Amino acid sequence: MNELYKAGGIKRKLTFLLSLFLLIQNYAFSAPKKKAKAKNKKADTSLEESPENTENGIKLPSSAKQRTYFYKIDESIVGGVEDGSPESIKQAVAKLRKSDGEYAENEKVLINVASEIMRTVWPSEKVTWDSFDQLEDNSYTGAINSAKNGIFDSSTGNVDFLSTTLPLLVILTPNISPNVYEQCEPSLQAALELNPDSLLINYLAGIFYKEKKDYQNAENYLKRAYEKSVSVLEVILEYSDVLVLNKKSDLAVQVIASIPPEHEEEIAVLKERARVSFANMDYTSAEKYVAKVLQKTPNDLDFLLFRARIFIEKKDYIHAVSLLDMYARQNDTNVDYLVLRAKVQLDWSKNTNAATETVEKALRLYPENEELLMLATRISSVTDSPVAGKYADELASYVLKANPDNKEALIYAMKGLIQRENWNEAYKLSSQLILNETVAEDVILNHVKICTQLKKYTEALETATNAYRRKPENETIIQAYVIACCSVNSNEEALALINGFISSSSSKMKSYLYYQRSFLQRTEDASLADLRSSLIANPRNSDSLFRLYEIYYEKEDYRKAQYYLRQVVAINPNDSSIRKLNEALTQLVK
Repeated sequence: MNELYKAGGIKRKLTFLLSLFLLIQNYAFSAPKKKAKAKNKKADTSLEESPENTENGIKLPSSAKQRTYFYKIDESIVGGVEDGSPESIKQAVAKLRKSDGEYAENEKVLINVASEIMRTVWPSEKVTWDSFDQLEDNSYTGAINSAKNGIFDSSTGNVDFLSTTLPLLVILTPNISPNVYEQCEPSLQAALELNPDSLLINYLAGIFYKEKKDYQNAENYLKRAYEKSVSVLEVILEYSDVLVLNKKSDLAVQVIASIPPEHEEEIAVLKERARVSFANMDYTSAEKYVAKVLQKTPNDLDFLLFRARIFIEKKDYIHAVSLLDMYARQNDTNVDYLVLRAKVQLDWSKNTNAATETVEKALRLYPENEELLMLATRISSVTDSPVAGKYADELASYVLKANPDNKEALIYAMKGLIQRENWNEAYKLSSQLILNETVAEDVILNHVKICTQLKKYTEALETATNAYRRKPENETIIQAYVIACCSVNSNEEALALINGFISSSSSKMKSYLYYQRSFLQRTEDASLADLRSSLIANPRNSDSLFRLYEIYYEKEDYRKAQYYLRQVVAINPNDSSIRKLNEALTQLVK
């Protein structure tokens, strides 16, 4: 009996231990499942129920994938708003529209976002649907409101494309501060990575880089936007404008031709057509469009000035001066006005002193303006005098610091160095310029002259010969070829070459050839005869007149020297070095 009791106790203990083991094992397996279930339940909690998705009481988009603020809305609808083209926005809103008028809060927000994109980015389009008032605070409409006030909203979280892009609408707000652009760029690049095919973000990127004067990047992004939708007015106008800025006005003509007919008479379209026509040197068309703009907006001072610019290009200086006087009553310190005023003084009035004063006044106000610096460089080159204390090559150097490939500045710098007889520096610039495939003939002529001054006769002859083979009829190239040949050939060979050209040349070319031949003659009488023949062919050949002045000055026949020098002054009244010689000779004669 005692043994049976013992056996039963052992059995009860074993049963208890086995039950305890099973209980522990069951708990070990069930606990992780409960935790996972609880975690999944938490993940399914909507934005409205999650306190982590609020900041200062404003709801933020969830950072979880597929759980953004609009995740319950059809992807094609959200994608249409994200693409941002007028057509895709209209389609997206049409799909969202409900006959019963019962919308979820996130649907209301998306409709309002679509409406604001349309109004802000595409003002030429009409919003034909109703928006919603008294929405709950959210980061999307908050970013739009901030942008309208010129503020970049950095509190959206950047968790999806729209929350990253909507703060960038500030780019379209007029007169925003430069630091706002700095804030925009990281979000701009992030949005482009999220949706590189969005018309909206490509358009905003184009505007952004255009405002930063990075016109090549601006063109790239606006081209993408244009290729996605060739009928959006704002894209057409901005793309055309940046093409003009990049000196692709021929392409701008093709782009602007795609403007829908219903927009043809709008002010913005007329203005862009005027700019494109002007860039293509179609001044008649440009004037026609400018006239239409001024008929609609007679107080548009910018286009009043633009019309004056067109008249100056057409050399209709009387009408240009009238418009400039009218403009000056409102504003006489505008940089474009000062540039145009100086051009009229220089090209029409031939008053280099007045032009210099105008440019110097303008440079005090706008010391880094490239057009002003180029005009100052031109005046200095014409007068051989400093403008604002600097000569042509020194003024051109300021332009070249900002734009090393500016051909016009390089040419003026070279001419300035030639005037100052700085042949080594002039050679460096001319050597750079002649490498261009479309090098101008006068650059080749100057390079040959510089080479002969530096006794680089072989290079002068090689340059001139190559140019002559390409353009044997061009008179400037013939001049360069004659100079180069005369520098290496004997007198007899050079005379034979010049005599071969004289018989078939124009009067102007004959005048030059006689002038050049005068240096090869063995006697003074023969030289004088050639110079007189030169002036018979072209009485305004200042080189021949100056050569006669030099000959008679050396002979101390000062009255005859003065006779010829005065004619040089009359032909080149702005050349200060010639005027100084004449003043000195006048004193000598007295």
